[in-house]
Amino acid sequence: MHRQDAIGIGLSGLCLIHCLALPVLISISPALVWFESEWTHLAFALMALPVSVLAMRNWVGGTRGTALRVMAAIAVGLLFFAALADISEPVEHAVTVTGALMLATTHVLAWMTARSCGTHQH
Repeated sequence: MHRQDAIGIGLSGLCLIHCLALPVLISISPALVWFESEWTHLAFALMALPVSVLAMRNWVGGTRGTALRVMAAIAVGLLFFAALADISEPVEHAVTVTGALMLATTHVLAWMTARSCGTHQH
């Protein structure tokens, strides 16, 4: 697996944990409420952008590579939309979770494609 794809999957996982587990954790420990601030969604999106762009350099070409790049761009766009748009919290969480899952899936598909094409690099 390319390092950038592994980092992208990890960041997507952290984003999912943040969106899905944080409300439960805050109910247990209200001191964590600072981690729910708006800047955290933007921080995740800002980290996802360069990681995804760097990962795309290693992805195969052709129709499959183009589809992966479009999917990654849409996913990152969803993360930025959720972070910057004035939308309700439930919609923000749904859009963020969708973007994070889509981005992680894209990185996994890129890795699987590289392996099947024999273009796996370290």
